[in-house]
Amino acid sequence: MAHFVKPSHLLLFVFFLSSLESILATTREGEALVKWKNSLAPSSFLDSWSLTNLENLCNWTGITCNSAGSVSEINLCEKQLDGMMSEFGFTSFPYLNNLTLAYNFFSGPIPSAIENLTQLQFLDLSNNNLDGPIPLQVSHLQRLLVVNLSQNALQASNWSNFSPMPFLRILNLSSNHLVSKFPEFISNSHSLAILDLGYNNFTGDLVREFTNLQNLETLYLDDNSFEGPFPPDIVQLSKLKDLTLSTNKFSGSIPDDIRLLCDLEFLYLGNNSFEGPLPPNIFKLSKLKHLVLWSNNFSGSVSNDIGLLSELEILNLHSNFFEGPLPPNVFKLSKLKLLSLHDNNFSGFVSNDIGFLSELEHLHLGHNFFEGPLPSNIFKLSKLRYLGLSNNRNLFEGSIPIGLGLLTNLRFLDLYSNNLGGYIPSDIGNLKLLVNLDLSSNQLTGPLPKIVSNLTNLISLDVILDIGNNKISGTFPSWLFTLAELELLVLRSNRLYGTVSLRSTTDPFPKLRIMDLSNNDFTGYLPIQYFKNMKPVDKGYDYHNFTAPFYYYYQASISLTVKGTEYQVSKILHIYTAVDLSCNKFQGEVPKVIGELKGLALLNLSHNSLTGPIPSQLGNMKALQSLDLSSNQFTGAIPYPLIGLTFLEVLNLSYNHLTGEIPQKGQLSTFSNDSYLGNLALCGSPLTEKCAHEESPPQEVGYDEDGADNKFQWKVVLMGYVIGLVCGLSSGYIFLTTGKPWWFLRYIEQLHSKS
Repeated sequence: MAHFVKPSHLLLFVFFLSSLESILATTREGEALVKWKNSLAPSSFLDSWSLTNLENLCNWTGITCNSAGSVSEINLCEKQLDGMMSEFGFTSFPYLNNLTLAYNFFSGPIPSAIENLTQLQFLDLSNNNLDGPIPLQVSHLQRLLVVNLSQNALQASNWSNFSPMPFLRILNLSSNHLVSKFPEFISNSHSLAILDLGYNNFTGDLVREFTNLQNLETLYLDDNSFEGPFPPDIVQLSKLKDLTLSTNKFSGSIPDDIRLLCDLEFLYLGNNSFEGPLPPNIFKLSKLKHLVLWSNNFSGSVSNDIGLLSELEILNLHSNFFEGPLPPNVFKLSKLKLLSLHDNNFSGFVSNDIGFLSELEHLHLGHNFFEGPLPSNIFKLSKLRYLGLSNNRNLFEGSIPIGLGLLTNLRFLDLYSNNLGGYIPSDIGNLKLLVNLDLSSNQLTGPLPKIVSNLTNLISLDVILDIGNNKISGTFPSWLFTLAELELLVLRSNRLYGTVSLRSTTDPFPKLRIMDLSNNDFTGYLPIQYFKNMKPVDKGYDYHNFTAPFYYYYQASISLTVKGTEYQVSKILHIYTAVDLSCNKFQGEVPKVIGELKGLALLNLSHNSLTGPIPSQLGNMKALQSLDLSSNQFTGAIPYPLIGLTFLEVLNLSYNHLTGEIPQKGQLSTFSNDSYLGNLALCGSPLTEKCAHEESPPQEVGYDEDGADNKFQWKVVLMGYVIGLVCGLSSGYIFLTTGKPWWFLRYIEQLHSKS
């Protein structure tokens, strides 16, 4: 007799099996996650991951399940997780379509077992510390839409073994250690819309790589070593909106058929070797928002057709060979936010029409041949944050126009090295956000207005106040103590006089790094207390602002005087601390507390009227690299502790009244006689004058006429002094007529190597 299972019972049985399978799958996935968790560094973010909490697996941190209760997404972005992927159970997640582990501290290789995630569509392992070659098994995941492996330490593989990925839309391999030719599999991944290979070391030309990528909208190849001409196939990518080829080795001209990229909005070709004039058709890219061509070899004039780029927000042509006047239509680009034309050969007057660029935030026209007065309408640009008009080789002239104080959003004001005269306008005090002020090397006159004390943001992390090489007069502006953020103070080569007196403040200039008061008429005692806090810092003096659609960049530089010669020092201010009080009328002895300035790298007290001995406490300044005490009235012996200044590269003690023997040990034994000449009672190497204990005069037996013997000794000493003086002056003349001394060049090179 046959037995039949009732349909209702069969359905119950199937449901039971399905439920059991779901429970088993959940258990398997939960156990795999907990096993991986246990291999990572402990993290409170994963407290919910527990075998006692399996029934809530779909509510665990970073876990999303599908309708059947299986894990479909693991998203642990920015959870500060530290560990490796080797214990991840790739075979336990058959329905996983999204694996995101970005912005953590994962290290080690990407396991080849990743190919078991056959349903994966989104893979984001960016911003970790992953290393080793990218496994070819990633390309076996044929359902992938997005792959982001950027910001790791991954290495290139044998790309010829990789399979094309037919559905891939986004591939980001930027900021790794990839050294190879262009990966072949990319050229046959036809669906790609966004490709980012930037900040690697890819090489070779790009002649046929883009023929099949007709869906490409964004292409970033910046900061690599690609070479050859502008890639010809790129102009056939009709959907391209964003093209970045900056910082490579491309050369030749830009093809005129670039006009075919009619949807292009962003064109970045900076820091290559492109040359020739701009092709006329580049101005037919009517949707262009950013045109960035800095640091190439472009030449010729800029066509007035630039006015056709009505959507342009950024125009950056700096560091090329463009010439001629500014095209009038550039001032009709009403959406322009950044105009950077510095370091070219532009000439002529800057039109007052510049005031029509009402959206402008960054204006840099320095290092050109502009002339005439500053256009007063610049001060109608109320959104300006950066204004750089420095070092125009034919020089802006006249006074600073009234209205400067209207630029209340200004962070940087750089009018360095022009021919501007008159007073510093008092409304400069309205620029409350200013962090950098450089008015140096002009013809400005009058006192430094006290209203500058309102600029309390001068300076936080960057540089300054620099108004040197003008004709600023008056006494030391003691109100500068109110600028607590000040790190660089340069008042050199002005007409300031009087004492540099201490105000009633317990901690003056708490963040000062560089102080240059040289070439004025200051008197009184050395203001040692003003720079007692000086110490080098690890951070650089670069200022970046990424809040806008472009970024500002400013790097500090300063001229420092070493042994009578002025040198431009830049890029190293983050390790540099310097005090230059030379060429004034300071008097009295150097306080012993100077030895507490242990972080000081340069000290120049030359050409003053300082007296007394050189403090032995200078030997405590172990970071000192340049010491100039020349042309004063110091007396006594050279302190023996100075031999411990092992970093000292520059020493000048000449033209004082020093006596005795030059210490013959340590760093002091390495300097030539020009460091010591003009001290008539100084002896020992490298001077020609020998010390008494080195060479005693011959004595005859029985010769006891003391007067005659002393007379003979003084003749020898006097002859030695004369010979030493002649040799010293000759060496000094040779030094002054042969240009930059070898020791300073080596000194600057060493500073750059440390930065």
